Amino acid sequence: MPRRGECIYKRKDGRWEARYVREISVDGKKKYGSVYANSYRAVKDKQQFLMITPKQEMRCVNNIKVSQLVEQWLKHVRDRVKRSSYRKYEGLCRNHILPELGDVTLTLLSRAMIQTFTETLANRGRIGGGALSTKTVNDILIIMGLLFDFAEEEHQIVMPKITLMREEKKEVRVLSECEQSRLIDYLINEMDIYKFGTLLALYTGIRIGELCALLWEDITDSSVVINKTMQRLKSEDGRTEVVVDSPKSESSKRVIPLPEFLLPYVQQFRKNSGYVLGNGKSGHSEPRVMQQKFRKFAEEVGIEEVTFHTLRHTFATRCVEAGFDVKTLSEILGHADVKTTLNRYVHPSFELKQKNMAKLTLMKKGD
Repeated sequence: MPRRGECIYKRKDGRWEARYVREISVDGKKKYGSVYANSYRAVKDKQQFLMITPKQEMRCVNNIKVSQLVEQWLKHVRDRVKRSSYRKYEGLCRNHILPELGDVTLTLLSRAMIQTFTETLANRGRIGGGALSTKTVNDILIIMGLLFDFAEEEHQIVMPKITLMREEKKEVRVLSECEQSRLIDYLINEMDIYKFGTLLALYTGIRIGELCALLWEDITDSSVVINKTMQRLKSEDGRTEVVVDSPKSESSKRVIPLPEFLLPYVQQFRKNSGYVLGNGKSGHSEPRVMQQKFRKFAEEVGIEEVTFHTLRHTFATRCVEAGFDVKTLSEILGHADVKTTLNRYVHPSFELKQKNMAKLTLMKKGD
């Protein structure tokens, strides 16, 4: 409980919070802010300083522009998130948030302004013109939400709430049993290392970055160890570079049992060390190279509208059809929550729907 009249509390995270009158409007309404410290004495000193600071000066302290907040926030998160996440945050801020809102003062941002910003992104937000996808717009809005949380925590500025756009659930592409059979026949005929990598992904569900980062030391006669991923990122000088980093999340670090029928192909291509998808110059093949190879394979067997990630969806769907329990499948795919597996990756094929419908019988009188 706070001491009477002090408005100082000890939070659940162990820090102390003190509230103070930040601003008084012309009609006498008070707007409150909060300050934080690790001790009661320190937070009380902050509170008393702000209480005696003239309100005119306080408005100047909070006269921060979005561009300044972005700079502060990026410095704050740089060493707290993965390099790939930071590059994504930085790129979306630079390409979308700063051009539209960079010169706006935080205290002037309103819900109406955020709504206009959202509509601009959705209709003509793409660099060079054109609409952005709903997912990309929501990614930008999520970053806006993180920026606003930072503004409230660090500067005690009350920010408008962010509302994400509604995303329509798209039908995810899964190979039919016929398409999968055609692809497998093609892969095992005159197999090379890229065909092997495709077959391995089809029967383990690993992501393209995980496949490209895979070392021969990670594959035994009974399992595949996933503990890293490969991707191409923009560096600070604007160029791009191939980076091998930890996987998407902690749950993505996993050991996948190797199907026995893949063992002969593993033994055919196995080396003592190095990347599984090795090449002569760099010693590795990056994801965009593997994506190009897979696109060529798909074209040659007449499979349309697929990406490498289609193999992961197909793997999950075949596992469900084979009777896998969802918890096991979730761990093989590297998900922290089985809901992700069910909602995102498990898609009954048309053939399975036909088989289930065939179980229905016509109920006749007297049956």
